[in-house]
Parts: sequence; structure tokens; C-alpha cells
Amino acid sequence: MSDLDPTDGGDSAVTAAEAAAAEAAAEVGLDREELLKRAIVALADAEGIDVPDAEEVAAIESRLDDLDADLDEKVEDLRERFVELYRDLESKAPADHAHEETAERLDALAADLDAVGARLDELEAEAAATATVGEAVEETIDDLDARVADLEAVADRVDDLDEVEEKLSRVASAVVRVRRRLEAAERDREDRERLDAITAAANREGVRKADCSNCGETVDIGLLTAPECPHCGRRFEDVEPNPGFLGTSRLIVGDRPALDGEVSGASSGAPNRGAGADGGDGDVSTRDADGGGSP
Repeated sequence: MSDLDPTDGGDSAVTAAEAAAAEAAAEVGLDREELLKRAIVALADAEGIDVPDAEEVAAIESRLDDLDADLDEKVEDLRERFVELYRDLESKAPADHAHEETAERLDALAADLDAVGARLDELEAEAAATATVGEAVEETIDDLDARVADLEAVADRVDDLDEVEEKLSRVASAVVRVRRRLEAAERDREDRERLDAITAAANREGVRKADCSNCGETVDIGLLTAPECPHCGRRFEDVEPNPGFLGTSRLIVGDRPALDGEVSGASSGAPNRGAGADGGDGDVSTRDADGGGSP
């Protein structure tokens, strides 16, 4: 199975991952957020990662809020001083005299101050967008990245934010890995259910071996470990029993996946399946030689 990014499958992959997390939480009697918290902490402990707790994150946000407030106050003070200086220069200069260079510099400074104010508004809007605990961790990382980039010139005294930023980035990576593992577990569960359904249908019809509808090779259903052909790697959808006395039962393959990632994943995974299938073919040949053919 290919280890895909959670966004590769679109909304359906995210929904499946959330459903798997909710199901796992229900099995252990916890809510989804608590389960994700414990999974993140357990994974971080296993990899030696020091996870900041809620108090540390709250302290960081409080410090950033203080910096924002301090910067707002300084910007407003500078703006008032520039306006006062500009008016004072205008009042002292003769009516027919103009300080073009000074006016241009003041206009440029005013534009810079407006840009800083707009950026502060954007940062406040981003800070207000956090909702759930899982989203808050990821958005805090993005918010810290943006704030560190914008406040480097005026925040030399908060060098310890670099270490906190690295820890939060590692926590975000751990969250992504947990999501990928949940998606892989969901895909494995679907494969097991599909294989169980095919095996059950074959048992009902008394079918032990069937030909792949794609490559025509004979497959021993009892030796399958995944719902796919060990010869060509195509996934099986159903088993079609022998329609007559001289006919042959078939394993029906599904359509090829439309996504490039799925196609490349299936292609890259085919050699490994083939390697495992070679051993399975040897078992089939031995059983056939022993008289273990299909009834």
C-alpha cells in the first residue's frame, strides 16, 4: 500500500480518516480529540519529542499578543509624531516654499506604517481563526512562522521562539504521520473486508481456484492475502463461479483507479506483490501435485 498524504484523496480521504479516528475512539471509550491527543503524545514520547503542553502554548500566544499590543502602540505613536512634525513644518515654511524631499519621505513612511497596520490586522484575523484542538496546533505553527518572519526586526529579545517553533513543527509532523497511519489502517480494513467477501462467495459456490479476468492466470483463493491478483496486481471485485460443467470460475477485476497517484502506487507496489505471489504460486503447484485441485 502506498503511504499517501492526507490531502491526496480529497474530501473522501479526510472523511474516511476522521471516521476511522471516531471509530477507534469509540472502541476505547474516548472522544476523538482525546484519542488524537493521546496518540500524538505517545508517538512523540516514542520518538523522544518534547511536546509543549497547553500552558506553554497559551504562554507563547500571550507573549505574542503582548508584542502585537506593544507594536500597535509604537506604530500609533510614530504616526502621531510624523503627522505633528509634518504639520509643524508646513506651518513654519513660507507659502511659496515646498520641502519636496521631506514630503516624499513622510509619504513613504506613512505608506510603510499603513502596510504594518494592515499586516497586524491580518495577523489578528489569523489568530482568531483557530477552532478545534487539532486545528489549533497546525494553525499555531503557521501563525508562528508568519509572526516570526514579520517581527524579526523588532523581536530580537525573543530568540527562544526558534526552539518552540521547531518543537511545534515536529508535533505537526507527528500529527500528519498519525493521520497517514489511520488512513493506511482504513485501507487495510477495506482490503480485509473485500477479501473476506470474495472468500465467502467462493466458499458458497464451492470454488477454490479461479482465473484472473485480466491476465487469465489461475489463482488459489485460499492463498490470497489481499484482494488482488498475485500475477498482474489488479484488484479483484468479485468471484464469478463456473457457469457450466466445462467452464472455469473467474475472479473479476475492477476498473483501474483514475488518480495518477493511485495508478503509480499500484504499479510500484506490483513487484512486491509479485515477489510474494511467487511463493504463493509454489504452494499452489505443490497442492495441485498432491491432488488438491478444486472440487
